[in-house]
Amino acid sequence: MWTARDNRLFVPAVGTLIGLAWLALWIWGRSPYDRYLAHHSLDEMRGRALLVPVFLAGWTLMVVAMMLPTSLGVVALFRALIRQRQTRWLLTAVLIAGYLGVWVSFGIVVYLSDLIIHESVDRLAWLDAHSWLITAGILGVAGAYQFTPLKYRCL
Repeated sequence: MWTARDNRLFVPAVGTLIGLAWLALWIWGRSPYDRYLAHHSLDEMRGRALLVPVFLAGWTLMVVAMMLPTSLGVVALFRALIRQRQTRWLLTAVLIAGYLGVWVSFGIVVYLSDLIIHESVDRLAWLDAHSWLITAGILGVAGAYQFTPLKYRCL
């Protein structure tokens, strides 16, 4: 059975994790490497495989700091469902790790997409002159996604 002690441990543990992520971002933002937290700095990272883990580290910290708190309702619901299990802590950790894994995977997709878009713009003068089409295309794809069965499967 899920005990009050479990709640007394879980809430501070997740709160500490989120707080540490914010603290790490704050410290990173005041360091000489703060430029790697900004989208426009991806230009510096292109062609430098060593900096991809730096991008992913920053992305993961931002996910833990900003996205994990928004999922705590789902985590609480999941914890209520598994309260009778002996492995409830492990299952909760796997849920959170899976959530973060999906976001990190999405970060990789974002990074690679940005790389492809910039390479395309660099090679095609027409696309450089009509760069607004990139934004329109991205918004169109995101809007179309809202009406697909995939959206509901992801939810």
